[in-house]
Amino acid sequence: MARFLSAEWFRELGAASARAAGGAGSRPGDDRAEAAGTGAGGPVDRGAGPALVIQISVTGAPEGELRYQVVVEGTQTRVLPPGAVFWPAQVQMSSDYATMAGIAEGKLPAIEALSLGRARVSGDTSALSTDGPSLAGLDLVPPAVRARTTF
Repeated sequence: MARFLSAEWFRELGAASARAAGGAGSRPGDDRAEAAGTGAGGPVDRGAGPALVIQISVTGAPEGELRYQVVVEGTQTRVLPPGAVFWPAQVQMSSDYATMAGIAEGKLPAIEALSLGRARVSGDTSALSTDGPSLAGLDLVPPAVRARTTF
């Protein structure tokens, strides 16, 4: 079992996302080569960029402070782990490890964490409503990964 936000957990999450997307070709952040700025076929094509990028900052994690990104491209959503080449983020979300674990575990709705002041959002928050259809019902942790995660 992988511990939430560990390197192993991010690998499992990435593999599950790739399976859900049908194993589509290399894209920025998909593997360790991306952290060096290259994909399977050479340099990463940054193009116009994804529709929405949310950078998550987590304090109090066993590894210390972590940053990762949630990237929305059309109907596909994926996570870029710490150490990946990040996109410029339109929105930033920050919270402590316990709050983020509660959200990932499905025990704490993100909107409740925000309402209670346990999480903060900044940046172009209008981008969240613009991409509402892509975000509706979004569950970044597939049930199979959640079942194999220790929180």
